[in-house]
Amino acid sequence: MITLEVTGYTAIALTVLMIPLAMNISMRRFLLGKAQGDVGAVSIGDAGDEILRRRIRAFGNLIEYAPMCLILLALLENTSAPANLLWGVSGLVVFGRLIHALGMLLIKNPAPRALGMAMTYAGMLIPIWGLLQY
Repeated sequence: MITLEVTGYTAIALTVLMIPLAMNISMRRFLLGKAQGDVGAVSIGDAGDEILRRRIRAFGNLIEYAPMCLILLALLENTSAPANLLWGVSGLVVFGRLIHALGMLLIKNPAPRALGMAMTYAGMLIPIWGLLQY
C-alpha cells in the first residue's frame, strides 16, 4: 500500500489556508449586499469592490496552483524520494501560497506576492527535477 504522508499533510495545510480565504469572500459579498439592502446582490462578480476583488484573486490563485503542486508532490513522493526533499517542497508550496495570499490581502507592495510566487514555482520545478532523477 502506498502512503503519501507528506502529500496528505500538505493537502491538509492548503485546505486550512483555503477555508478562511473562501470565507473572506463570502463575508465581503454578504456585507456589500447588506449595504445595498439585498444580501444576495453581490453573489457573482466583485461589484467593482477592490477589497472583494483582492479576496477573490487570493483564493483563486491558491486554487489555480495548489492542485498541480499536490500532484507533482504526490508523484515525487511515490518515487520514494528523500523525506527532506519532500518536506522542503511541501514547505515551499504551503508558505509560498500563504505569503502570496497575505500579500494580496494586506500589502499593496507586490514584493511579498512575488516571493510567494517564486516559492510556488520552486515547489513545482523541484518535483519535476526530482521526477527526472528518481
